[in-house]
Amino acid sequence: MNILLHSTRKIFWALLLGPLVLRAQTPAQLPPGGLMQLQVAQPTVDVSSPVTASAVFDPPVVRVGEKTFYRVTMDAAESSIQWPETIFAPSALPLGKPARGQITQFLGNNFRSLTTFLYEVRPRAIGHFAVTNFPVIISGRPVEIPLAGLEVVAENASAPPRQLLLESSATNIFVGQPFRVRVLLPAGNGNEIEALREIQYNGDGLLTDKTTMRQSIEVVNLGGQLKPVFLCELTVTPIAAGPLTFFAQGYTAGREFTGPISIRGQVSIPGGPPKYVLLISDPVAVQVHSLPPESGRTGFTGTIGKFFLDPPQLSTNRMRVGQPVRLKVVFHGEGDLTRFVPPVPPRVHDWQIIADKSPATSYTLIPQTDETRATPAIPFSYFDPTTAKYVDLSIPPLPVTVFGEGLPVQVAVTDTENKTATPTKLSDLASRPGKTVASLQPLQLQGWFIGVQLLPVLGLLALWQWDQWRRFLAAHPEIVRRRQARRALRREKRALAQATAAGDAKQFVHLAANALKIAVAPHFPAHPQALVCAEVLAHLDATDQTGCAGETVRKIFAAADAQFAANVVTTTNCLEWKADFDAALQKLEEKL
Repeated sequence: MNILLHSTRKIFWALLLGPLVLRAQTPAQLPPGGLMQLQVAQPTVDVSSPVTASAVFDPPVVRVGEKTFYRVTMDAAESSIQWPETIFAPSALPLGKPARGQITQFLGNNFRSLTTFLYEVRPRAIGHFAVTNFPVIISGRPVEIPLAGLEVVAENASAPPRQLLLESSATNIFVGQPFRVRVLLPAGNGNEIEALREIQYNGDGLLTDKTTMRQSIEVVNLGGQLKPVFLCELTVTPIAAGPLTFFAQGYTAGREFTGPISIRGQVSIPGGPPKYVLLISDPVAVQVHSLPPESGRTGFTGTIGKFFLDPPQLSTNRMRVGQPVRLKVVFHGEGDLTRFVPPVPPRVHDWQIIADKSPATSYTLIPQTDETRATPAIPFSYFDPTTAKYVDLSIPPLPVTVFGEGLPVQVAVTDTENKTATPTKLSDLASRPGKTVASLQPLQLQGWFIGVQLLPVLGLLALWQWDQWRRFLAAHPEIVRRRQARRALRREKRALAQATAAGDAKQFVHLAANALKIAVAPHFPAHPQALVCAEVLAHLDATDQTGCAGETVRKIFAAADAQFAANVVTTTNCLEWKADFDAALQKLEEKL
């Protein structure tokens, strides 16, 4: 039955997903070595080890008003942490808005999540302050965050806290205008360069394109001093107007570089295991303006920048009606061509225009009449952020000559061997009529065809309903046991009626005892033959156990067990217990 159900499910999903599968043009291809990678056992994710937490101020000694960071790190997934909205801290230590991040670290043979909560703090008074320990619920269990102390002094010669640098290529932009941002991680002690992982930009109204990410290690001028930095640059697009503020965050990861990276100059990369520390940058503010709703934005596809159009090229300027020709156009410019959206072809009466898939900028033109004398113009405009205006860059019409489609009466077929030409003609009439039909209406339009199409669906629905009932019975076996018991009782009652009619007292006693056992067997559950008189009496009410029903049950079991006794007990008067037995069995059957 399981094999039949499994096969039926496969047929159901094949019928449901068959059209989607047939639409696939090419099968999915694994990358080189992908099959071998699937066969290698991957490390597991450790979620059972006890969670540990640490809390520190970085740096631990600062001056009044100087920046420091309160950092809490836990080796647990961020989704499992119920972090409190507010943390109790002294009034002299105002905690800013928290930044949070998560990274996956490799420990031994397992992966383990690491989550950090980071607060910016600027102390207001001199003294020793501390954020006391407090509990946090992680995966339903409390974990104690330890105490962290900060020393605020009048003079301090220690280095400022380590953090990221965020630079933006523009601060006055328009909605939808891509611009480049880059985050820099200066070298640490000894000019050692560390990788930066899990980089993200926090802020509302920004769309980050990580496909344009470029990582490098360069030597840049920081505060008048040349210093090596890890640099990550990508494209960001604003999607909301108004003042926007965002900042960058990322984890230091030692020499765990991800993706291609270019190195310029001599740098020192540290060895040993990485130290994952969450760093953030100061916020950067940009002003985003809405696109002006001016005239001249005909054919505007959202392209922003500065572009140019080369003269369009047509594959031929002489064609017949219905003959496709290719129109190739080339755009180039100073904007982001990766996000360039080509012009949308218009709908015209004389031409059918089919655009190639983006980002290709070519079209297939099919003339529909021989009265046209030029290709249709394709409107297009882009927005120039320098002048804050729309620029018309429509594809101009090109002159063409279209001939009418002539239909020849006869077509000559050349015989390559005899070098003779014979005109083609229609075949002779059929010698006898073909199959007859009652109507010329297609089968798909006849009423009974819809009903035939619904039959497989109805069959699958019935099979699904049967499977749901089978699962329900599998989850509630007591229903099956009671049903089997009632069916067995009906057989025993028929056999009892036959034994009573035949006057067979011995057979009556045997069948009566079996009927009593069957009536109470589902309550245990147990096989009916494994039950005894006491277990049957236990399912009678207290008054019935001491009354006539209980006495009848005892006499029937005593008579049934007489065959095992040394002295044979007569059972000639057992048929007189029939009425009392029926009453006792009725009470047990009501509880079944």
